[in-house]
Amino acid sequence: MPRDKVPDHETAMDLVEKGWSALDGDHTSVGDIVDTLGRANFAPLLILPALALVSPLSGVPGFTTLCGLIITAVSLQQMAHRSSLWLPKWMRAAHLRTERVRRVYTWFRVPARWLDRVTRQRLHFLVTRPMVLLPQLFCLICGALMPFLELIPFTSSILGVVITALAVGMFVGDGLLVLIGLLVATAMVSGVASLVTT
Repeated sequence: MPRDKVPDHETAMDLVEKGWSALDGDHTSVGDIVDTLGRANFAPLLILPALALVSPLSGVPGFTTLCGLIITAVSLQQMAHRSSLWLPKWMRAAHLRTERVRRVYTWFRVPARWLDRVTRQRLHFLVTRPMVLLPQLFCLICGALMPFLELIPFTSSILGVVITALAVGMFVGDGLLVLIGLLVATAMVSGVASLVTT
């Protein structure tokens, strides 16, 4: 059975440090990080690409699209209650220079520490089935939108913040953070829809 969240003692900072251990060699691939975090832990596999979208890496051409596709794949399989994550070979093989990823990972520690300070278990019904399907669906929608928004400034970073809130909320069991993320995601999706239809 897939784990929609991890044990209570594991924090966002633990997740960042765990991902750091995958940063070895000249290049680091998506597959390296996925395997290090564990393919059965879906929420952490949403948090890192979402945080990356708020980092300087978001300026790399095609990076927003890649993160959006990863988030879409993780969310879809999380909703399907798969026991472990499957990604196509080309997605697992996508890589960046390790030194560049390390610099970004150093930045990850700032939001991770802040999230650990402000989050706690509350509104638990929003992070357990069936209600947890709602934030999972919104992560799926936001991820699917990203390839189409890559050329619109700041939109991917805003969606990255939203997905981070939803994924961290599911990860630590904080339903209030999930609720805030859902409200912002609803406003974002509505805004995008209005832009498309006008």
